[in-house]
This record gives sequence, C-alpha cells and structure tokens, in this order.
Amino acid sequence: MASNPISNVFDDPEKYDIDELLHGALYEKDPQKKKVYLALYNYVLGERQKKTINQKGFVR
Repeated sequence: MASNPISNVFDDPEKYDIDELLHGALYEKDPQKKKVYLALYNYVLGERQKKTINQKGFVR
C-alpha cells in the first residue's frame, strides 16, 4: 500500500486489505500518514459493517 500515490488511494479504498490499513495506522512513523491510514481503516470498516447490518437475516 505504501507504494501507491495518495491520489490513487481515494479511488477505491475498499480494495485494500483492512489488515494492511490497520498495520499502517498502528506502526507508521509519519504522523500525517498514520492519520490517513487510520481514516481509511475506519471508512472501510464502517462500510463492511453497513453491508453486514443491511443483510436480510441480520438480527439487531
């Protein structure tokens, strides 16, 4: 993931492995990059949760 330009990251963040995003959010040394990884991780996680909650058989 680190080799991709930042503009390409926002094209489709869900295609990235959520584990890579979490790893970047936890272990990146640059504080600005760390914030980007964390924001992308939270976005992807939220989208996955929405898909799960919207499934027909999901019980709240």
